[in-house]
Amino acid sequence: MEFGQPTAAQKTKFMLYQVGKGFFFLGLLVGLFFIIRHLIGAEAREEWFGAIYNNPTLVMTVFVASEHLFGIVPPEVFMLWALETKSLGPYYLAILILSIISYAAGWINFNLGRMISKRYDLRNANNRFIRKNLALIKEYGAYLVIVASISPLPFSAIALLAGSSGISQKKYLLNSLFRILRFFVYAYILYKIQQ
Repeated sequence: MEFGQPTAAQKTKFMLYQVGKGFFFLGLLVGLFFIIRHLIGAEAREEWFGAIYNNPTLVMTVFVASEHLFGIVPPEVFMLWALETKSLGPYYLAILILSIISYAAGWINFNLGRMISKRYDLRNANNRFIRKNLALIKEYGAYLVIVASISPLPFSAIALLAGSSGISQKKYLLNSLFRILRFFVYAYILYKIQQ
């Protein structure tokens, strides 16, 4: 073990903390969803959200943009949309589509990070967000890609920084497969709560 590198126990603790945050935010989102559903009638919800909700092209454009721009909108919002509308087909097919888009967005950002690192040294960045996540990459390495894949850590930002920090493409692609697993686990939970 190198000096300053986290132990297996520290890595596990970090991952469990992040996953716990993910389930906490999932619980908040589901709670908000049910509160809105209970307090606001179907007609009012349709009037307020219908123009967006019933426009799959717009929803998917927002999803793709969000996945590239560091997860501005949590993917669980789109999972709930897919469950409610069936606009992308059967629910688990929709989840597969969403998870592949997220995985691909991460891979694109990873390669963008590799290109950026050839021109700029991000270690000297003045941006607090970049410095904070670069410190995590330095501390946890490719393990951070797994944690970001399954937790609220900004997956696309971590992918970008993983690419810029020299993590191998093979290691990145394998570790980020956990992103697809996350989508299906969360989708299953949302499906069961909906019943």
